Amino acid sequence: MGANRRQRLIIIHGWGGTYADAVNQIGDLLSFECYWEDGAFMVPRRVATMIRHLLNVQEPDQNIRALQQLTLSHFLACSTTPPSTVTGTAYASFSEARLRQDFSRLGLPISPSTRRKRANQLKQNAEILLAPIMGVVRRLQEAWGGKNGQQQTETDARSQIDLYSAEAGLNESLLPLLELIREMHETGGDLDTVASASLYAYWMTCQAREEGRSLQYGQDYSFVFVNYHESLKQMRRFAPAELYAADLPVGAFPDLEADLQYLHGQDVCTARYEDHHPYLAEREESLGAMVKSGTIGFLELSGPLQGSELTEEEEAKCAADMVYLNTVAGKPWDCSGAKRLREAAHGEDFVTNRTKLGILLTDLIKGGICKTELAQILVDAMASDDAAEKLATRGWADLPQQWHDDLAETAETLAENMGRITLAEHGTQIITALATHSAPGKPRMPTGKAIEFFGRRFPDAHYVFYCFGSSLMVARRLDHADTTLNLGAMMPTLGTEADGGHAGAAVCRPDANPHYPTRLIGRVRATNFQKFSRYLATRLADSGHTVAAVEDISVAGNQGWKRGRKDAVIVLLLALGLGTLLALAFPSFRRTTVLESNRDFFPQIKVEKAPSLMEETAP
Repeated sequence: MGANRRQRLIIIHGWGGTYADAVNQIGDLLSFECYWEDGAFMVPRRVATMIRHLLNVQEPDQNIRALQQLTLSHFLACSTTPPSTVTGTAYASFSEARLRQDFSRLGLPISPSTRRKRANQLKQNAEILLAPIMGVVRRLQEAWGGKNGQQQTETDARSQIDLYSAEAGLNESLLPLLELIREMHETGGDLDTVASASLYAYWMTCQAREEGRSLQYGQDYSFVFVNYHESLKQMRRFAPAELYAADLPVGAFPDLEADLQYLHGQDVCTARYEDHHPYLAEREESLGAMVKSGTIGFLELSGPLQGSELTEEEEAKCAADMVYLNTVAGKPWDCSGAKRLREAAHGEDFVTNRTKLGILLTDLIKGGICKTELAQILVDAMASDDAAEKLATRGWADLPQQWHDDLAETAETLAENMGRITLAEHGTQIITALATHSAPGKPRMPTGKAIEFFGRRFPDAHYVFYCFGSSLMVARRLDHADTTLNLGAMMPTLGTEADGGHAGAAVCRPDANPHYPTRLIGRVRATNFQKFSRYLATRLADSGHTVAAVEDISVAGNQGWKRGRKDAVIVLLLALGLGTLLALAFPSFRRTTVLESNRDFFPQIKVEKAPSLMEETAP
């Protein structure tokens, strides 16, 4: 790309990556930021996501085992002084005690004086194990243009990985390892953001073709990722560039205007910003001023003001609707494939009139497939309207059913911490549930799959509040015929003014609400989830709804208590039996002998001469 040629960056919310990112992440394990504090290793959250998955992989092959050693060696060698960049950066912690337990075979030392030595040993051993593949890794980095190189599609990248692996004489292609590393970083995002990005790319490439030009992925445009509550300033590394953002809630970025102004000064211009989420009037005014000044090229906000959801279905637009109408509709490149993708995204975002394609795409995204490659497939399939066929060819069409089978056992754990809030109005039922955490090595439980579970388990329920502790609550309408609650309008009451969504699907952060009883509840977990459910009922009552009942419907909780009492009785009887046997067989365990042995410690206890066994047991 020429020095003055701007790359177009199409933002997808969430985290994700490419094969090029996976190659670079292997190198990043040598130098990721880390420091020790209060018995834990602190790592930037974006890097920590991949590391957490890496350390939880069970029965790893040689390369994974070596990457684990490399990571742990970096932990042991880290400083106790936080880096200067720690301020304003989200960090995740890794318990040192847990790592010593999980990796006891590696002999992780406690003593600071021996840590450096053990860190060097682990690093040297890891480098020996990784030596066969590092030549391929370096060659791929060079071919893909260095650390930020993404100059081809994922399909082309796969072919090149296989080729370089064969030329290096590896017994197996590096592809499975890179796919595993790439999957470890995939999280967040939904069909609306992926469809919007795909429509942007389709529009760009078609428009260029009409003008006699061609656009190449990685050189002329790329998909990049930003998670909610992250700073957009990180995009400065791509300068000079243009940003295209859709489905990014303006309320999710507290310093949005400052970030965009900063990027503009770094030669990263915001070409388009299209969003349909609730927003405040002052935010519309400040962003509008940036349009007038030229900081933002095009702006459209279709969401409602003050966090209230639009009530007329025909007025509601998701981001894919907006991008389609603004860049594709009525143009020479408008086609049935673009319309079908728009319909699929609309149905999934508003949870109404869902299409077969939309359901498949949502399942794939929530299951953790590569969002970059999915968007590339959708762009390629739009003109021919054969997305389903291309997904089948890629081997992704059957993945949702496989995941469903794998998660069947895990899904039952969702019933362990549940409540039911019944409203007097129409007998509306709201299921509250604490999110489950899969065991290491087991598949993750996507939010969408959890919602489907509650819909099947409680066919008479109308809504579900799926809680990731108290920091995030995902609300969904299960019965689309029930309109008692407008979830988009409800979220500011349960969370903050910045929270919201749609009438049938919304999110909030309960512990950020000024009424949240931090001292009474604090961090939400299994032991206090019912208390948290009752708190949510009080917030519903404060919003004008009459609460008829709040119940604990946890399945495993009640059974666990009964089973626990039974186990306690069994343990008590075994203890009594064992004590009797010891007293009969071993004199040193008899009461008077024990008292005699403790006389030096407790001289105030008067002990008579110990009787014989016959005397002690005589009636």
